[in-house]
Amino acid sequence: MSSTPNITPAEALTALRAEIRQRTQLVRLITSLQEEIAYDRICGSWLSTENNLSASIRRICTRTYRMLIFDNTLCYRRLVQDTVITAERRTLLFGSRDDPRDMHPIELDPESDTLLLGCYGRFVAEERACRRAEQESISEECFTDHEPEA
Repeated sequence: MSSTPNITPAEALTALRAEIRQRTQLVRLITSLQEEIAYDRICGSWLSTENNLSASIRRICTRTYRMLIFDNTLCYRRLVQDTVITAERRTLLFGSRDDPRDMHPIELDPESDTLLLGCYGRFVAEERACRRAEQESISEECFTDHEPEA
């Protein structure tokens, strides 16, 4: 004789629904954490590929970031915009909440490692831009320092 308790179909259904609810909550939590990790990749210093702007982005809260845009045209940095970036419907946005036409999306392209900052254009990570400039100057030094002898 087996000692398994008798479970009614209603109890089994209730237990199954509770398990489904717990698994759904777990999947939502994992998805939310994955989104936060993806969003956090925008944090750091960025240089424009199109003009003399630079951007500094840092996290200030869950799914909320502060962005400073600077103009580096002159011998000093001039603040162009100080704004908050928020996540809405799985998209990062900045702009004026009063005017929906003034909202600008932020998109990170992981393949090219470029950041599109809405109306400000494309940016690359400052670290990456500095590394590239360093490599170019090193390769130029290699060619200018060692001239072939005649």
